[in-house]
Amino acid sequence: MRYPLGIAMLAAVVACTGPCRAESKIPANLSLADAVSLALGMNANLKQAEESKRTALANLRIAGYGSSFDFGTTTNLNRAGSSSDLSSLVTSSLSMENSLGTKASVDLSPLGLGSKYGGLGVSLRQALRKGFGPLSSKSLALKSAQSSATVESKQLFITRQSTVQGTIEAYYGAVLAREQVKVREQAVTNAEKLAAEWRAKEKEQIAAGIDVTRSEIQVAQSKNALNSQQRTARNAIDRLMIAIGGGIGETPQLIDSVPEADPEVPPLADAIKTALDNRGELTIYDERLAEQERQAELAKDQLKPQLDLVAGFNGRRDSAGFLSRSIFNDGALNAGVEYSVPLDRRIVQEKRDIATRQLDVLRNLRAFQTDQIVEEVRTAYRRVESARASIEILTKNKEVAQQNIDFANLMVANDVGTSRDVVEAQQALTEADTSLLSAKTDLYLAVIDLKRVMGEDLTTMEFK
Repeated sequence: MRYPLGIAMLAAVVACTGPCRAESKIPANLSLADAVSLALGMNANLKQAEESKRTALANLRIAGYGSSFDFGTTTNLNRAGSSSDLSSLVTSSLSMENSLGTKASVDLSPLGLGSKYGGLGVSLRQALRKGFGPLSSKSLALKSAQSSATVESKQLFITRQSTVQGTIEAYYGAVLAREQVKVREQAVTNAEKLAAEWRAKEKEQIAAGIDVTRSEIQVAQSKNALNSQQRTARNAIDRLMIAIGGGIGETPQLIDSVPEADPEVPPLADAIKTALDNRGELTIYDERLAEQERQAELAKDQLKPQLDLVAGFNGRRDSAGFLSRSIFNDGALNAGVEYSVPLDRRIVQEKRDIATRQLDVLRNLRAFQTDQIVEEVRTAYRRVESARASIEILTKNKEVAQQNIDFANLMVANDVGTSRDVVEAQQALTEADTSLLSAKTDLYLAVIDLKRVMGEDLTTMEFK
């Protein structure tokens, strides 16, 4: 029975493998545009930021509602001794509040049965001093909700920028690692060819043993470097999957190559101005400042005497059934003005001082954030310039390294050189190739970083 059971298990694994691979969202051939698109739909941090924005917008809608209505009924069975009765009451309530500091409520019980009687209660309160207008609870709640929605929108933009940049960096990090594997593979091929040539020369007794040994050491070192680079390439693919937000274990074929373009960048002064106009961090600080200013004004407002216009009506039937006009004749109406002065102001004064200090701190932080943004732009700009200079230097260095190989081979052909000359020339060319690939990649990523610190929307870029 073991063999049929083993075959069945193997068939089950194969059957599961097909659907599992079919469900993968990572295509076999992955472009940079595909990677960015997948990250925008799968990245966990981005999904959390999107949910925070939706929650803030929902809270803004809640803060905008000026009224609420409730309706209900209660039914009770009352028993005392041998007598019992069934009573019911239909209830409803309507509450309203506006941004001027007006609060009103209506409690209506239109029908009462048994020992329950219907009634009507109306109350109205209008703030005339403390809590009036922009400092009313409704106005403050609405402005706070608007500020929170703006902040979450900017936080979403910042998270989206970070997600796109992280995906681009991870993608080109994997591309660079792949291309450097190719360079190392070519280095191994060259080293093995050179070693074979020196072994042949040794057999013909036209080369010393040390030349053969040196070339074989170079083969071993080249293979070890290739092994290390292959591991780096596999790790780079995993980092790309993490940046996208899923697909660990997938090994897609990256169809983009190391970027060769040299994108245009604006002058440094223009880049700084654009950053100060666009960066969401400054908008977030502006919203936090506005909110703290409202809190400081509210703390000062609480020190004022309270002056409210109030009115109310209460009426109740004295029998079961529906309400009738008589309730307005029998009801109690009251209207007047309420005035109160806070005598113990210690707590309110402490809150005012706290709000004022926090406002000063936020202003300093906002100024510091401005300086940080300027520094980030300058650093990113210098990175672009440095990468460009490195490409120019390394391009010339590669040309020289290629010439050195030709010279070394010529020297060996004329019996004035050794394997050391060829080995060192090949090592220099390999390092020049890998360094040039790194510099080209770094230039592209430096431009992407500059665009981000300038506040440009990376999702609108055309990835080719």
